[in-house]
Amino acid sequence: MEVEIEARSGVVLRADLTLPEGTGPFPTLFAASPYQKSLGRLPVHPVFPFRETGPIEFYVEHGYAHLWVDVPGSGRSEGTWDPVSRNEGEALHDVVEWIAAQHWSNGKVGGIGQSYFAWSQWNVARTLPPHLTTIVPFDGGVDMYRDWQCHGGLPDLGFLSSWLTTVLLQHQSEGHEIDGGGRAALLTEAYGRLEDDDWYRSRAPYWELDAVTIPVLSIGMLCKGPLHLRGNVEGFLRCSGPKRLVLMDARSPNEAQRWFADPEFHRRELLGWYDHHLKGVENGAMDGPAVRHALVGSGETRTASNWPPPEAFASTFYLGSGPSNAVDSLNSGSLGDEPPPGADAVSWSYPHPRWDAGSTVIGEGGRPDRFAGVCTFASDAFETAREFAGDGMLVLFASSDQEDLDLVVKVHVLPGGSPAQPRTVGQGWLRASHRGLDTRRSRPSHPFHPHREPEPLERGEIYELRVPLVPLSFSVAAGDRLLLELSNADSPLFDGRFVHWYGLKVGTDTYHIGGNRPSRLVLDEITTPGASRNSVAEDVEPPSG
Repeated sequence: MEVEIEARSGVVLRADLTLPEGTGPFPTLFAASPYQKSLGRLPVHPVFPFRETGPIEFYVEHGYAHLWVDVPGSGRSEGTWDPVSRNEGEALHDVVEWIAAQHWSNGKVGGIGQSYFAWSQWNVARTLPPHLTTIVPFDGGVDMYRDWQCHGGLPDLGFLSSWLTTVLLQHQSEGHEIDGGGRAALLTEAYGRLEDDDWYRSRAPYWELDAVTIPVLSIGMLCKGPLHLRGNVEGFLRCSGPKRLVLMDARSPNEAQRWFADPEFHRRELLGWYDHHLKGVENGAMDGPAVRHALVGSGETRTASNWPPPEAFASTFYLGSGPSNAVDSLNSGSLGDEPPPGADAVSWSYPHPRWDAGSTVIGEGGRPDRFAGVCTFASDAFETAREFAGDGMLVLFASSDQEDLDLVVKVHVLPGGSPAQPRTVGQGWLRASHRGLDTRRSRPSHPFHPHREPEPLERGEIYELRVPLVPLSFSVAAGDRLLLELSNADSPLFDGRFVHWYGLKVGTDTYHIGGNRPSRLVLDEITTPGASRNSVAEDVEPPSG
């Protein structure tokens, strides 16, 4: 049945309420998004990626009330859409407290849902509703600027516009004005600012999550590097109460959606958590290590007491001249355990004449070659299996004949040393003018950039740039090779919707390696805790230029 809830702003929100059989009182799970509760009639399917509530009837059958609310300015709710803002979080705060005051409620409310539904959980949690008892954000970010729109300062091109268009067309299809509630304004607001200003920070629960003391179960997807994965980890780290982090190895975003729709997945991963915190069932939900993470490429899972795993050490791969003969690329550079004693440099000009689809070259027979138009650095074949989990970063000494340069960084595993089916295990981005660091929020292998006051480059001057990678957890087998890919452009063929605006870039960039400029890839490794093979202590404050 539909219910109406008046928020503190006076706006009336409308929600669908489903109650279990019996007289109650019941614990309640609540879900919130702009995806319109009326669309719950649609099946869970990749063509409907917004169907991310989880199996509602499963929880109702297990004695939970369920409330699905359209956020202000969406669906049947009144008001103006102010997506993932603090204002939206405060409206959801009022929904939680309305639930707790109902005669059928036991006063305990938990959040549920994937993606935007997950983001809504982080968002309402930061407003500290007294009756919000737990949240379980599945695959949802905490910082619109860093987790979604401007990775490393590079503005999104593929995701925001297609996502917003979908939201608008959904509303039109349901008989609403396409721009009712000011829904189209997000596009100009987001692209009208390229720094992490107050508008973006209002849309980042990250900055307030340290005040959250309720139990939190954060579940991230390792395949969602450009979207949500970082947020699931950072949200876990910021919250101050009892918490757990689970990182899973779905093969694709579609598989992650199917998992979240599967009642058996919920029975295995979520139901016990809700039963413990919302019903008081003593079922061991809080037993065991705080972190469980899959190892991409192995099918295995590891546990840890925190993230990054406390036993992890910094394993360093130094960029060298090569040739490594791993792939056909612009330079065929190497990755080694020791820094090259002599200085060298790799220069390349852009846009590269061989590019056909972003940074991808279309080769003979129409086959895409993802490496022929980019710079690469490859390791020798690993002699033994190794495991990497935690943070990662690229430290790169670079110069340009322009006033800025962009870095698009990817880390691949080449199974058996072959480039035929590379497995992408790490990604990072940075616009060099955004190189400034917040040392208080940085970790040894994870620089944190404020993105507040860009500093243009001096043409020809060499800068030390630190590029954070999204959280990583992967293994390599004996015979595999590691490949670092560097460019200033994405590939729509391999990056899908997660591409960035190339801009108007024409120029030449130079990457400096060896000698007194040891450019290097740093990855947290967990295979042999305490090893000193090529571990280095990284300062978080780089030279200014």
